[in-house]
Amino acid sequence: MRLVGKDDADRGEAPVGARDVEAEARRRLSVLGHERHRVRSLATGIDMPREVHIKHLQIMAIALALSSLESIPDDYRSDVYWPK
Repeated sequence: MRLVGKDDADRGEAPVGARDVEAEARRRLSVLGHERHRVRSLATGIDMPREVHIKHLQIMAIALALSSLESIPDDYRSDVYWPK
């Protein structure tokens, strides 16, 4: 949990929010190549690889769970929370 004190406010740091978690989820989906597979599937009718689809579902579920927390952990980007 991040505590925001006077020093944090002076530096302009804000507490971690749902947008931060969503951005991390988008980054991980980009690394996975999800959009490329999705577009290819739409264009050709070829199914997305099962592993990519499952990883996408896992990432989205984790992003939703983290975003729903009253206090999002400062280390929300850690691989501890996300699928490998």
